[in-house]
Amino acid sequence: MKKLFFFLPLVIFAKENILSNLENKTLNLQQKSIIQDSLQTKKSWINPIILQYSITKDNSLGATKRVTRTFSVTLNQPIFESGAIWYSIKYAKDSKNMNLNNLLLTKRSLVKQALDLAYDYKITEFNKKILKLQIKNGLIDVKRKKEEYKNGTLDLTFLNDAIMSLNSLRLSLEDIKQSLNNIKFNFENISDLDIEKINLNLFKIIPLKKYLNENIELQNKKFSQKVNRDLYKMQIGSSLFTISINANWNHQHTSYSDNLPSDTSNFYSFGASISLPIDVTAKNKIQKAKLNYLISKLDYLQKKRELINKFKNIFVDIQSDKRKIQIYNENIKLYDELIDSTKNSIKAGSATEDDLKILENSREVNVIQIEILKLQIQKLLLSLYYNLKNFSN
Repeated sequence: MKKLFFFLPLVIFAKENILSNLENKTLNLQQKSIIQDSLQTKKSWINPIILQYSITKDNSLGATKRVTRTFSVTLNQPIFESGAIWYSIKYAKDSKNMNLNNLLLTKRSLVKQALDLAYDYKITEFNKKILKLQIKNGLIDVKRKKEEYKNGTLDLTFLNDAIMSLNSLRLSLEDIKQSLNNIKFNFENISDLDIEKINLNLFKIIPLKKYLNENIELQNKKFSQKVNRDLYKMQIGSSLFTISINANWNHQHTSYSDNLPSDTSNFYSFGASISLPIDVTAKNKIQKAKLNYLISKLDYLQKKRELINKFKNIFVDIQSDKRKIQIYNENIKLYDELIDSTKNSIKAGSATEDDLKILENSREVNVIQIEILKLQIQKLLLSLYYNLKNFSN
């Protein structure tokens, strides 16, 4: 199979501070929350030690009243659950990795959103330049047709069409200006940077294998596999026998009225127990957990397949854009020839300066179209690479 390579825009991810301070603070707090949740889950198999204090008053001795104060410490702790404890600890680690990876995906999605807007802004600026050039040509066309109409050599319909076409270009220019403002405002919702000063033009080549190995989406499916495996093993363990230790320590103080002497005593109990739950739904729970594990394996393979096809599709799109660039380059060469020829015709009196302006403006439109296509290629690469783990390699 032929290896595919792409250019990776390094600058895009060299500074993830493209996100606003507010967004970064929120993401950092979410990361801390995930870590705390993992630590809690890791210790969840440890039962709490129960401290208890009680006071009892009674008159069971008749006229003599008795007051009993008791302080106790109780522990009931499973120490073996047929593997469930071990896999609960693994689950805490694997779920933490998966949740942190999900958070990273969220962050990368925000980065991509900001950079998509930056690309769109630059592309829209170029389209604005194209419209201005087309308006210049439209003005020349209207001027010519107006003169021809006054001279009686042109039907009014052609002049009207030229005026309407020019009007349409002017309205489109206003739409472009509005689009630029909308893009800028949307960008400012998630970034503190100036959208006009973001550099998007550094690239390097990366093979398909590296793309898959460093893809965070694919890694997340692998983490999901591990989490579902842990849950499956935990379900098996919780359906088997459990060994627990039980301990209790008590301090009791009893006092009496009528100046009778008080009593103080300390006693404890310690033992172990083994238990086996009889649950008619245990088999179903285990089978469900197993199926979820098998599904997560297939999800991984499906995601890998989707990423490979996405990679190939981007390759096809980029090749198409490169062919378009080649067409525009050919047009530029043609316009260069026409411009040189028109300059000679102006000297001979068979062409006008307006003819030259139209050709120069049309040539510049083709130059700008090439710049737009280059940005579109970068945007395609962004959609492919924004979820890579390492960007500097």
